[in-house]
Amino acid sequence: MAAVALLDALRALTDFTPPRTLPDADLSLLGDVLEAHGLAPLASYQLETTRLGAGLPDGFRERLLGNYQGVVNDNVLKLVSLRNALREVPELPVVLLDAAAYVDWLYPHMAFRPVGEVRVAMRPADRERLVAAVTALRVERTEHDGRTAVLADERITLAVQDALWSGGPAEGPLFERSRPYRAFGPGAARPSAEDALLATVVEQAAMGLFAPLITFVDVRELLRLELDVAYLHARAEALRLSRALFGASLLVAHFYPEVAEAAARVRPSLGLAERLAVERVVEAAKDPARLRHLRGADSAARLVVAP
Repeated sequence: MAAVALLDALRALTDFTPPRTLPDADLSLLGDVLEAHGLAPLASYQLETTRLGAGLPDGFRERLLGNYQGVVNDNVLKLVSLRNALREVPELPVVLLDAAAYVDWLYPHMAFRPVGEVRVAMRPADRERLVAAVTALRVERTEHDGRTAVLADERITLAVQDALWSGGPAEGPLFERSRPYRAFGPGAARPSAEDALLATVVEQAAMGLFAPLITFVDVRELLRLELDVAYLHARAEALRLSRALFGASLLVAHFYPEVAEAAARVRPSLGLAERLAVERVVEAAKDPARLRHLRGADSAARLVVAP
């Protein structure tokens, strides 16, 4: 019962239109889980601006409020720094990825989603142009034969890759199907909804689906968009991400039943052996104990991400 109450409370606090009352739950454990999974700022906003916070202890609300304020400041610093860097090369093609793309796209408030690591996609030649133009940026290291690089200055660390995920196959569709994101300059874009979904689920799969719950809020909101399912399935198969998409779609339906139908629509067909292997990983990731102790599993990841 405690696990059910915890999950119900998490659902209430991460709903963009929350219920009027917060389900009973162990507030100490709830606070731990919200902080561990990147959900504390979203939960704090709901507690401070809706009826959910009525009657809750001041200490619990203040704990989350500190997270909210910290994320607001951190997000502003990172996004303004990114915008300033890209301003130096306004026509440079760049696709913002993950939270940097999601904050103003999927979320109604910029504090709902911690940005964390700032990641973008650029073709290697364009990345070299960026480094040459923005002299404050230095190359800290490169990976994957120079296709991925970490750039930094005194304000921002920027992970730059040429694929949907770091080390993934270099490709064109990510750039060709991207959508303009003019807030970051005339050359800036965000991924198509289908590519964004695959980029998120492959990161989850790399953690054996033991991923932060904020990433499942990302998936929940992406599933609410209009998706080209045929393209999504073809793209997942081409990138060997069908297992990742299958597993993530099962888990998001578990955590957020309101998108279960949408998750079923995007779930690809797998062979029996593959399906059973992924379902074992999903069952392990549903374990309530994983909510407090967030950690991945390499063996599980190998089951979900096709070699």
